[in-house]
Amino acid sequence: MKTGFPLLIALCLLACLPAVAQENRHGGIPDEVYYLMPSFGQGTVYFTGQAPAGGLLNICALDQSLRFLDKSGKELEAAAAENVVKVLIDTVVFLHYQDAFYRMYPLNQALGVALLRDVQIVKEAKQAGYGTTSETSSAREYTQIYADGVSYNLGSDKPVPYKVSETLFLYKGDEILTFNKRNIRKLFPDYKAEIDAWFKAGNSLPDTVPEALKVLSAWAE
Repeated sequence: MKTGFPLLIALCLLACLPAVAQENRHGGIPDEVYYLMPSFGQGTVYFTGQAPAGGLLNICALDQSLRFLDKSGKELEAAAAENVVKVLIDTVVFLHYQDAFYRMYPLNQALGVALLRDVQIVKEAKQAGYGTTSETSSAREYTQIYADGVSYNLGSDKPVPYKVSETLFLYKGDEILTFNKRNIRKLFPDYKAEIDAWFKAGNSLPDTVPEALKVLSAWAE
């Protein structure tokens, strides 16, 4: 079955963004934090069981939703994201795995390092998960969000408190793996002795993508 963005748009929910200053449109969260890419870029979405679709794309780090711009410049959210396998934006590839998008840093054609960015609204209350103030079959309003039971206005001048975390994973094909010794040995079975020796020497798992790629590259040859 072939389809494209016309059908995707029909399945999408309009993001109603307020007409406020650029720096406040996400409650003061910078675009380079709020999205996984610093700006919307030309890209391609790859689906399960249907043809790819292209457009101006980005991914929201707050709720892990796929966003794109229509011809008028309005920001839309793709519904039925469970059918998305991966997304290419400019030259960057994101693997969609268990409702999240992981940025891929390949070591070779089969495997590499994956980075997950998580942006969360910081609150004192611990009640319910975040969502939107209203939702219908045709529109989703992004002027407000709920985070742990507290409502925040993304269009107000008052900054929204947030925190950012980035976690390293491994990937093989379309599978995301925890970054640990066991899975490193699993990905590089021919180098189990060398991997064991590396850990016995007192080395610990790297904290950054460049460090991780440098360490793993010796076993990815």
